[in-house]
Amino acid sequence: MSTLLQDLRYALRQLRHSPAFALTAIITLALGIGANVVVFSVLNSLVLQPMNFPDAKQVFSVQPKPRGTNLSYPDYRDLRDQNTTFSALAVARLARVGLETSSGAQPVWGYEVSGNYFDMLDVQPYLGRLIQPVDDRSPGASAFVVLSYNCWRDRFGGNKNLVGKTVRLNKQPYVVLGVAPKGFHGTERLFGAEAWVPAMNEKQIEGYNWLTTRGNHGLWMVGRLKPGFTRQQAEDNLNAIGVQLEKTYPATDGNFHFHLSHPGLLGDVLGGPVHAFLFAVMLLAGLVLLAACANLGGLFAARTADRSRELAIRVAVGAGRRRIFRQLLTESIVLSILGGAAGCAIAVALLDTLNQWQPTTAFPAELSVHADARVYLFAFAVSLLAGIFFGSIPVRQIWRTDPSQAIKSGDTGLTGKSVWALRDILQAGQIAICCLLVTASLVAVRGLGRTLHANLGFNPQSVTRASFDLHLAGYSDQQAAQFQQHLLDAVSHLPGVTAAAYANTTPLSPDSSNTGIYPVGTARMTAENVKFEANYFEISPGYLKAAGTNLLTGRGFTARDDEKAPPVAIVNRTFARKLYGTDRAVGKYFMGFSGGKPIKVVGVVEDGKYTTVTENPTAAVFFPILGDPKTETVLLVRSRRDPRDMAAAIHDEIRRLDSGLPIFSLGSWQDSLSVAMLPTYAATIALGVFGALAILLAITGIFGLASYTVSRRMRELGIRVALGASHRQVLGAALRRPLALLGAGSLVGLALGIAAGRLLASIVYQATSNDPLVLAGVVLTMLLVGAVATWLPAVRVLRVEPSQVLREQ
Repeated sequence: MSTLLQDLRYALRQLRHSPAFALTAIITLALGIGANVVVFSVLNSLVLQPMNFPDAKQVFSVQPKPRGTNLSYPDYRDLRDQNTTFSALAVARLARVGLETSSGAQPVWGYEVSGNYFDMLDVQPYLGRLIQPVDDRSPGASAFVVLSYNCWRDRFGGNKNLVGKTVRLNKQPYVVLGVAPKGFHGTERLFGAEAWVPAMNEKQIEGYNWLTTRGNHGLWMVGRLKPGFTRQQAEDNLNAIGVQLEKTYPATDGNFHFHLSHPGLLGDVLGGPVHAFLFAVMLLAGLVLLAACANLGGLFAARTADRSRELAIRVAVGAGRRRIFRQLLTESIVLSILGGAAGCAIAVALLDTLNQWQPTTAFPAELSVHADARVYLFAFAVSLLAGIFFGSIPVRQIWRTDPSQAIKSGDTGLTGKSVWALRDILQAGQIAICCLLVTASLVAVRGLGRTLHANLGFNPQSVTRASFDLHLAGYSDQQAAQFQQHLLDAVSHLPGVTAAAYANTTPLSPDSSNTGIYPVGTARMTAENVKFEANYFEISPGYLKAAGTNLLTGRGFTARDDEKAPPVAIVNRTFARKLYGTDRAVGKYFMGFSGGKPIKVVGVVEDGKYTTVTENPTAAVFFPILGDPKTETVLLVRSRRDPRDMAAAIHDEIRRLDSGLPIFSLGSWQDSLSVAMLPTYAATIALGVFGALAILLAITGIFGLASYTVSRRMRELGIRVALGASHRQVLGAALRRPLALLGAGSLVGLALGIAAGRLLASIVYQATSNDPLVLAGVVLTMLLVGAVATWLPAVRVLRVEPSQVLREQ
């Protein structure tokens, strides 16, 4: 212990004597370790951290393939009653709710849950009690609600007397049973629901009955596995039940195959993409840290070489080489721990900023990322490994130092190739990593630029979008149609409006839906007979003009396309080619959910993006909303006015027609696309940040190498100048090695960046590494890195005075 304390005091003394080196090392490591701590914190919060209920490892989401996550209530009931591997199965369904508070009607998101939901999760209330099986036995009989902790605190002021009192949901009275525990939001990490009601109240909440409709697949099912059973056994048991359901109900339950996954990210629906994205970002953060370690390894090796006379004297007077190495290693570990502490401080500040960010989305998105003991342990482990890594770089120099040679000349006694080989490899590797990250970041930036100006099949610019559900204000479907028409007439006459329409949803919205398409003459519209799936939208007359969607052939919808008219539809070009093999689809028919009647195609529109901006051309179909009125309403208003002014005018018109209608979102259409654009933005920002960090590390690394080269060769350079060498020759002699490493590393990094750029196309729409502007940008960036890094050493070389240098040497 005394020896360790002695080594620590010696390391701190050495760092105090070299403040520039110590500060450079700490800042470099803080950047590398801080980036890794931020990414690991997100990974920990979204993937590694257990869910906020007891024994979460035994709770699984049941995913029916290929349907994703959704089941019907009759299917749930059959699986619940017939399975033998789960102690309990429960369901939940997201629903929009109009909650009346002292501030008026507020749009919130809630869950409709089966009565055993909280019991299955073994969750205990913060106040009162939670929903129980007795509260969910008959439709509409139990008007009870459980509030989330945040909802109770923020919307009701944390009133502990609220339990047992009545609040109004969708203008209906509901008794508050209790308050859920703090931090509990259900079985999904990213959805911050504020209320839970019994599933039997679905008609009062949503306006229609799905409890007995086997074809209505909108429930998420979770279950707690019995002790002693494995995941595979549970899947086999559920699949055996699924086979029987398929035989009994082939029209709705065909192709049933169940897969279990842990809840939190909608199973594999979000889990797969999130895991892949976080793994990729963690890899990038690891590359930045590796570049930092390589940078410091080279600087540490150079510093050890500068201390060769000191080390040689210590060896000559009897100091063991192991002891010298241990002291240098202690010095590097102290540096790395200080850098790790600084990195953690930076990471905590960044995480606080991240937690304050709330994306604009129709769903109750919530991202809460905090550093816990696991994160700090990770930071300490990374710091320790980094210290050992770059502290071990000079070991070869120490072991092969010739004391007599070093004392006489100040050199280690190693040959030039031996001294430089490892440091050259480290420096070239660091530059290659920098060039790789710069290439990837420029690819992402160019992809983002193309995405923002891409043809999405609609034009969101100059369009104001309002979203609400009239059912939350007590409207029936027929009453909703009248309200929608009155609102449409009102906003159409506002100053500056050029087009206005409404729909049940819009492209690239999280609540988009699809439907099976069948050729005319299909005897049974079952899962095995479907031709393909198509995204569908229900729109009003004038929608195509308001949305900026180009009509290629045929006509748009009119007021005559109502409930009394024959079924008609507008399809996109991909739909027409998939079903008919030609763009000329006007006048042709297909089968869909129209009560078995053939649907006539009256128009063909351009292709667009409907679910994600990176999707391949996808079939889409548009139906007239007047033929099947809906309470879900998305109003689109195209105008020449600023979207903020237009939003205020639309808000006034809605409030004039119904002051108690909760409005879910109101703003520019472009802002509402933030969720669809989130992967592109996230990839671009992450790559941009890591690219900037890599550039800083490359500059410091090349600067350190060039400065060290010039310092070691000042005598030689002075002699060259004295013998008449030109400035160009002297610069070439001094900076040839750093510039050669810059060129070699850049070529390798550019090749790796081009290969990695192909992977970005799956995240960033239209990203490509073959873009001439990207290649030119990478070359220019690396030239600037080299110019900035070698500027001061070059100035020092050009100002060399032979007489002064030779006199000092």
